[in-house]
Amino acid sequence: MTSTRDIDVFSRLVESVYTAASDPSHWQRFLIDLADTLNAKSGIIRVIDERNTAIRANIHHNLDPALQKAHREHYVKKDIFIDVLKTVPAGFIATSEQLFTRRELQHNEFFADYMRPQENYHVCGGLAVRNEDCVFKFAVQRHLASGPFGREDEAYMRRLVPHIQRAVNLGHLLSQTRQQADAAEHTLNALSVGILLLDSQHRIIHSNDKAGELLAQQCGLTTRAGHVAVAHAGDRKGFQNLLDTVQARISSAQPPAPEALLLKSQPGQPRILLVACPARKGALGFDGPWPDVETALLVSNLDDAGLVNRDILMSLYGLTSAEARLACALSQGHELADLSKHWHLSRETLRSHLKKVLAKTRTKRQSELIRLLTGKPWNMTASQPCSGSRSP
Repeated sequence: MTSTRDIDVFSRLVESVYTAASDPSHWQRFLIDLADTLNAKSGIIRVIDERNTAIRANIHHNLDPALQKAHREHYVKKDIFIDVLKTVPAGFIATSEQLFTRRELQHNEFFADYMRPQENYHVCGGLAVRNEDCVFKFAVQRHLASGPFGREDEAYMRRLVPHIQRAVNLGHLLSQTRQQADAAEHTLNALSVGILLLDSQHRIIHSNDKAGELLAQQCGLTTRAGHVAVAHAGDRKGFQNLLDTVQARISSAQPPAPEALLLKSQPGQPRILLVACPARKGALGFDGPWPDVETALLVSNLDDAGLVNRDILMSLYGLTSAEARLACALSQGHELADLSKHWHLSRETLRSHLKKVLAKTRTKRQSELIRLLTGKPWNMTASQPCSGSRSP
């Protein structure tokens, strides 16, 4: 029993636990503080796949790294604590003396080869979480001279269990959210359509790569102090009505329907189409202090919105690189005569490529090929432009 077990110490332990939900490196801090509070020399957290008797995660304090590696690879199959905890419920906490007699603990291979070299003679710990996939085990250890853990030590660790359970579940949800966000961002960046996610004040909360590219080109759409805006004065009223209509649909919980606006373009500038739709179904029950995404604004350059992903066509139809490049160029409205000039290839060569493309795509004429290529999913993925200035 130490004199440091006051509310401030317990609060610091709990704070480390909840911080670890978003930053797993804080489990190490938790182990250090827990060992210090319980007069223990070391501590460990393990996530264990019981069905396969395998270690999924291992966080330790003041234990031999080489023996931890050996435990993962070998001793996990001989760990007597894993065996005895297989039948206990989540929240179970006990000392080693409650689980084993001294002879049972010290007269086996696991103690001789793993515990004794690290001077782990007394243990207090148990299971915080159990689910169908794994268990979350935590424990602290003492030298022989420090004496066994008592009931008060056991009760102290049990008080931490509900907080550990909540933190582990919260960490799981945060991890899932991060994975979903990463996957969504990767997918958004693969699109050839710009996507801006806006809050109620038209501030940009997130944008994909294509949207950033279109904003940098300043071809009708721009940003002002982090807010999205239109560059042409004649578009401002229509743009405001576009976003107001979407926000009205959100507040009234109307079915999500897109609103569209074709921006005015100057000679030589691309035509920009905006499509806005609600990014959430309705008003939230509680609006926190952070901005919420309300509107998804899709930004399309109509001059290249039909860009075809050459790699997908090659994989799907077995086109060669030259054939796929020709198909891309034709889908963008280029003529064989112009391509022959810019690519320095004869029309006969291009016609030969075209015949093979038609055969492989099972189309009979060039117009049918164009209908096949435009508007399909491969148009929505980012790709290198099939510029007429490059040779295939």
